[in-house]
Amino acid sequence: MSNTIATDSLFSADERDALKILVGMIIPASAVHNVPGADDELIFADILDSAKANEAQIRKCVEHAVSSGLGDGLPLEQVLPELEGHPVMAPLVSLVMQCYYRDDRVMVSLEVEPRAPFPKGFEVPQGDWSMLDAVQKRGKIWRDV
Repeated sequence: MSNTIATDSLFSADERDALKILVGMIIPASAVHNVPGADDELIFADILDSAKANEAQIRKCVEHAVSSGLGDGLPLEQVLPELEGHPVMAPLVSLVMQCYYRDDRVMVSLEVEPRAPFPKGFEVPQGDWSMLDAVQKRGKIWRDV
């Protein structure tokens, strides 16, 4: 009989631990704004589930963070400079943002109704249409089929 715990996660327990630390670094909880961090149980579960679509790139992020010292007991201040702005981290940052802003608690804190944008849509203020002049002057950039 195996000592492993059955899970549908793509990541080992150590990888999940490192990933949870990472997402908490990307978006920490804020008592001032009364919002959870990305390492909140509900948000983190969404991150794990959504990572399935991009497993290889998310795994590279975790591996890079672990190789940079995350989880070795180093203070986060020593690990953070190696991770911030590193191109390998971009897919994880994008995933965290997507999952974080899907959370109803976060949307309510931003005073946005927590619902899908369609079919009701959202009111968008009218802007300066002259900003599109350069695009219109460029002309047709597609081909007819």
